[in-house]
Amino acid sequence: MKKLPWHINGPLHVKGASKFIGEDTKPEGMLYARFLFSPVAHALIKKLDVSQAMELPDVTAVITYKDIPGVNQIGHVLKDEPLFPEREIMYLGQPLAMVLSPYPKAAEQAVKLIELDYKELTPIFDVEEADNQKEWYIPERRIECGNVKQALKEAEFTLSGVVESSNQEHFYMETQRCWAIPGEGDALTLYCGTQSTMEVQEVLSHVLGISVNNIVLDVRRLGGAFGGKERAGTLWGCLAGLAAFVTKRPVEVKLERTEDILATGKRHPFHSRYKVGFDRKGKITAYDVELLANGGAYADLSIAILERAMFHAENAYYIPNVLIRGRACRTNLPPNTAFRGFGAPQGIFVIESIIEEIAGKLHLDPLQVRLTNLYRKGDFAPYGQPIRETNLRALYAKLKKASGYAGLKKDVARFNQANSSKKQGIATVPVKFGISFTTALLNQGSALIWIYIDGTVSITTGGIEMGQEVNSKVALVVASVLGISFNRIRVESSNSQRVGNASPTAASTGSDINGNAARIAAEQIKERLSKLAASILSERAKQQLSAKDIAFAEDKAFIKEKPSLHISFPELIRAAYNSRISLGAHGYYATPKVHFNRDTGKGHPFAYYVYGCALVRVEIDTLTGDSTILDTYIIHETGPSLHDDIDRGQIIGAFIQAMGWCTMEDMPHDSKGRYLALSPSTYKIPGIRDLPENLVVEMVQSPCREASVLGSKAVGEPPFIYGEAVWFAIRNAISAVSDKDIIPNLKFPATPEAILMAIEAIKQTKA
Repeated sequence: MKKLPWHINGPLHVKGASKFIGEDTKPEGMLYARFLFSPVAHALIKKLDVSQAMELPDVTAVITYKDIPGVNQIGHVLKDEPLFPEREIMYLGQPLAMVLSPYPKAAEQAVKLIELDYKELTPIFDVEEADNQKEWYIPERRIECGNVKQALKEAEFTLSGVVESSNQEHFYMETQRCWAIPGEGDALTLYCGTQSTMEVQEVLSHVLGISVNNIVLDVRRLGGAFGGKERAGTLWGCLAGLAAFVTKRPVEVKLERTEDILATGKRHPFHSRYKVGFDRKGKITAYDVELLANGGAYADLSIAILERAMFHAENAYYIPNVLIRGRACRTNLPPNTAFRGFGAPQGIFVIESIIEEIAGKLHLDPLQVRLTNLYRKGDFAPYGQPIRETNLRALYAKLKKASGYAGLKKDVARFNQANSSKKQGIATVPVKFGISFTTALLNQGSALIWIYIDGTVSITTGGIEMGQEVNSKVALVVASVLGISFNRIRVESSNSQRVGNASPTAASTGSDINGNAARIAAEQIKERLSKLAASILSERAKQQLSAKDIAFAEDKAFIKEKPSLHISFPELIRAAYNSRISLGAHGYYATPKVHFNRDTGKGHPFAYYVYGCALVRVEIDTLTGDSTILDTYIIHETGPSLHDDIDRGQIIGAFIQAMGWCTMEDMPHDSKGRYLALSPSTYKIPGIRDLPENLVVEMVQSPCREASVLGSKAVGEPPFIYGEAVWFAIRNAISAVSDKDIIPNLKFPATPEAILMAIEAIKQTKA
């Protein structure tokens, strides 16, 4: 497939002409919503009096749970989350009431007049405390293979310990928002910041007590999401929909940045305990791990996120005896939610930490320990899925060659010997990332294609465009099938009337599911056009042709054996219309062979795996704690890429975002549960100066039998894992402060403060 130097949204983005939610002409009579957010993390509501707020001039309505015509419940996986709390406040920042006014300032003033009286309760923020009190959404989940207890007993060496990973703010550029526009009768149209049109539509129908077909969701594009609008956007969409339904006027819900950070969930912090058995070569024979996920006040997607962490607990390594236990715990933080990687980064971080510990204990190169344990073709994952394809060793060979690994190690050692105030470190991390929703029913999608009379094409899918360019990839798939120019295609907004029951655009499945659905629709139309083209070209060639004799390319249909005999695509479309041949098609795709039995912990949850590996070299300043990435080498398997530049951007973006999680994105909360970093001035995300000085990305496009649309592989989430190598490289650099074999006790994330604390601890050990 010919690769293009730009993507379908590129010209609009460059010109600043791309429209996001709230940038169209505002409808007449628009009301603006402002919220009373809970000032405490856990309390019983004694009184919520909105009468004074209602008396303020220009206030149209003040809405609480009493105004909900249907069911006060937005929980989707578990029915545990009210739209507005009736009696019990569960987290600081929880919306308690909504003020509506034609004037935002008037609404803000009215919020201050709402009288709230409550009895404060003791909150739980720590996941260990929640676990001890058995504050679980569901009972413990398990995945087990072999005999872990016996294998640990027989192991040559054993280690045990605790691994912590912290939260992360999504920091999408476009905050949570929604326009809700009332129509005839009960009809509502929502322009909503969501990755899941179906969920908002279904949940809002219950809240309002109306049928789903009265509610239309339309999403042209999002200004970023990273998982933060998969489930978390439902709350704000339902609040906007309720307000518009009650007032019969258009309503805008739009959070300020500080409100967004205060009131929305983050990446799940994990507390993990492990025991591991291994031999003198570093081969792991037994792995027993408990994964505790801090889910926050309501279940949200915590159960599925915990499951994916469990599915990735062994990462790229074959371990014959495994026991993985997972518990998602309820605390009084905002409901933690989906984030790029969806639990896999937290699960993988544990085993990668263990690999480093094993290497330190045995005085081995961590890379050698990784190579010793890598999966081979024919192995089985702990949950029973066979490893039919894996080229991890070949990918690592490419990585060693690209980075000059042996020489790089020597360079680092020489540098550390010659310098006292600065130290360098090196680390590698592989990935085996499963692609599919682990909730099997979500692995389905639809597409609608219309070809218009001039030969231009309109495509609608359930895929949400949020900067990852799923629209471009879908358009490239259709262009490839129909043999037409990319610029003939327009990808429409994701609209629940055109494509209903759409699964979330998440789990790195956006291109797989929606691209395959579009491919199927395009192939239906192509089959009709091929028959027509064969009939037309038979007359010109003076021979009888069938559809099998026809090919499509370069905006033409032509005879395979005589390419000079052709008909232009627009001409063929006009002929199809004149012949009353349908120029529209609906395509439906369901990912095959995915299933998992949660009772037995066995199944085939993934359609395929994505493999890759990365190496990072860093330099730290032992006086300031600053760290710099000097070199990054990434070898990533894409299969035949649908678009090289888009995939390369996703790989680099995922790596940088993960590096931020591991090194700088510190999101502490105070003793009351209030997040302390509520703006760009206090929450540091990576910038252009944080890019590695030398960044090499090699995409391996070898064909894979286990792949998806046109042989390509998903690329959104798997490269996130590579960023963890930065944390391990920093820890490796810190260890060079001592000439003893000391593994530093480095906190997560590796901020300058954490680095200095680890260095100081090593110095005290030396003393």
